[in-house]
This record gives sequence, C-alpha cells and structure tokens, in this order.
Amino acid sequence: MINNTFISDNASVASEFNAFFIESVQELSKNFKPVELRPDTLSQKTQNGFYIKEVTLEKVSKIMSNLNNSKTRDIHDLDGELIKYHRTQLLKPITHLVNMSIQTKTFPESWKKAIISPIYKSGEPDLTCNYRPIAILPVVSKILEKVVAEQLILHLETNHLLHQQQFGFRPKHSTETAKCYLIEKIKCFLDKGHVVGGVFLDLKKAFNTVNHNVLLSKLSKFQFSDQASQWFDSYLSGRVQCVRVSGQKSIFRNNSMGIPQGSVLGPLLFSMYINDLPEICPAVGCQMYADDTVIYTPARSARQSAAHLNDSLHCIAKWLESSNLTLNITKTVSICFSMLKQRDKETFLVKINNETINVVEDV
Repeated sequence: MINNTFISDNASVASEFNAFFIESVQELSKNFKPVELRPDTLSQKTQNGFYIKEVTLEKVSKIMSNLNNSKTRDIHDLDGELIKYHRTQLLKPITHLVNMSIQTKTFPESWKKAIISPIYKSGEPDLTCNYRPIAILPVVSKILEKVVAEQLILHLETNHLLHQQQFGFRPKHSTETAKCYLIEKIKCFLDKGHVVGGVFLDLKKAFNTVNHNVLLSKLSKFQFSDQASQWFDSYLSGRVQCVRVSGQKSIFRNNSMGIPQGSVLGPLLFSMYINDLPEICPAVGCQMYADDTVIYTPARSARQSAAHLNDSLHCIAKWLESSNLTLNITKTVSICFSMLKQRDKETFLVKINNETINVVEDV
C-alpha cells in the first residue's frame, strides 16, 4: 500500500521496497550532524597492529568447504552449493582474488552488490514498514570476508580489545552465557537486600544507520595498521542494492550508510562500533549482545536505583547522538527487580531526553 494505492505489480513493489529501505534510514540520519573523516584516521600506523595477511590455498579451501549449502542465487547467479561443488576448479582463482584484494587494500566493486529480500515481521502485511531487509551478498565475497574476520577476531581476542561484557559473536560467548551472567548478577544483588533497576535499550535500525566515518574513526582505536584501515574503508564504500520480489528486481540504488546485513564482518564491526558504550556510563553495569544492551544498578531503594540510571542515561543520550544511533523509545523498557511491595516500586521512574521509559514486569 503506497500513498493509499494498492500496488501488486512485482517490479513496482520491488522498487517501492528499495526506496523505503534506503530513504527510511536517510530520514533517521537527518537528526544527526554530518561527520567528516579526519585526514589522519586512515593514515595511523600502529607498530605490531592489525595487518591483514595473505592466505594459502589450504585456508581458502577450508573456508569454501564450510560455506552454507544455500541455493539462493546472488547477483552473479552463484550460490554456496555451486561454489562447493566446483571447489577444485575454483580454488586457485578465488585464492588469487582474495590475495589481490589484500595486496591492493581494495574490496572488489562487483562484490558490493546486494539483492535485498523483504521479510515480513509483524503487523499489517501491506505496509513496507513491517518488513525487514535481508541482504543476499555475492557468495564469493563471503569467502574474503571470512578470511579477514578470522584474522580480526584473533587480533581482538589476543589483545583483549573488546569489552568483557560484549557477548555477541565471540568465541565461547552466546545468548546463553549472556543470560546466565545477567540473571546471576541480579540474584546476587537481591540476596544482599538490594533493589536492582535495569533498562533494556532498543535501537532503531542499528546496523543500517552506522555512520562510516564514525566507524572508521573508531576502528583506529583497535590498533589497526594503515593497510587494514584502507581495506575497510574500501569494504564499506560504494555499496549498491536492489530489491527482488518474486523474481522481479528493482534498479540498483546507492547505499552510503550502515553495515552490510547478512555479511560475515557486519556483526563484528558493529560490536567494535559500540565497544566504548560502557566507558561513558561506568557508574552502572552494562552488558551487550551486539545491538542489544542492558544497563543495571543495585541500590537501597527503587527511587535511588532510578536516579542512578537517569544519570547514566543522560550520558548515553549524548553518546547515541555522537555515534549517529537512535533509541527506539517505544521498545526500550525498564524493570525493577526487588522483593519490595508494589507501592514501593512506584517510585521507580526512568527517563531519557525527558521521555519516560515504560516500566514492565518481565522482559
């Protein structure tokens, strides 16, 4: 349904979806100040910093053999099953392309083309806003991304560069460990007679609104070499997308924001993007799983707990603005864990930017 008109032609539907997915993100970004990339950001040379190394045929062969068996065709009409089936013949040329990308610090332009599939979430099925964009990226590009991701994860873990409370997309971390850690912390505080106030933050289109200049500036703090910074600059820039609906594709449109959804590197880059969040609210506990974040604090009363959270949320609001991220206030909730009677909990009131955050009984 577009401008009160029902559209059923697949090509027109695909075009409208593509316009919505790009323009809705651009609309959110209007609330932020333009961010210019400092000239020195991509030229910082860190001794013994992260440097993307060329790889052997054996490494690429292993990555190819572990590709998903998906039969979903990318923009080049390739899929994971086909690549795996012809692995013997494709191994040398693909390894050559991967190493050429690393040598030239350039991500191939033809691997930056994404096909977007609109996936229904909930609500009225005839509204574009009730669909999530899932990107189908060139399957060969994922081999290159996996090569870089494995080296980057080793660098981050060896040097302890990711915040210890980031549970998303890391070895030996999972939703299970994140949940267990938070619950045990809350139980421990309750056993000591404390009230525990928590705020579960929800961000609007978090992956899609990542500002490339902000991201590249933040990457420089992870001991990146000049070579690695330039490669990631190339990886992020110049991306285009079309939408496919029932076999019909829209025209390609430039997408100058965000981290490629469905990519190998995307979740890891986002974890690095928000890695400094706990530093700006040190007075409360902060636990993250990619873009899902909870802040919590023990106190002697519900009112005192809310006051601590409000102070931290004031800092978080400024951090969100500087990071070009938007809080989804309707999906952000607060909760008061305590043994108190209900009337005592009524003093638990949490706000951000003068907007009251909804209090819930479970989350």
